[in-house]
Amino acid sequence: MNYTRLFSMIYRKSQVFYARELKAHGISSGQFMYILCICENPGLTQEALGRELQFDKGSVANTVAQLLREGFITRRVSPEDRRAYNLFPTDKAAAVYPAILAVQEKWHRSLTRELTDVEQDILDRLLEKIPIDPV
Repeated sequence: MNYTRLFSMIYRKSQVFYARELKAHGISSGQFMYILCICENPGLTQEALGRELQFDKGSVANTVAQLLREGFITRRVSPEDRRAYNLFPTDKAAAVYPAILAVQEKWHRSLTRELTDVEQDILDRLLEKIPIDPV
């Protein structure tokens, strides 16, 4: 099996799906994971956000700047490290958070619709074992 091709296809289909489903909320497919992560971890630093999502500092800085401009997050200088920023969801982010979770659930259901409950459990456990940084 060509895992690279399969993962690439799943990723591309997911981006199209999320873009379509989240468009009405003013969220792009590249932004929703940031909003999820910040809503679930208020006060997270940009650096920690990058580690959590496996994105480089430049990508994180660009997306954070977009989310700030669009009113989804605020940032404050960290009291522990004045060079770092803590990120917080705004009311706007909190309002779209349930919709993002619903879209995510819809995507997951569509991916696993032909799997039994046992197969879904096995898939979950196998995916958890795959190292994110294999090299």
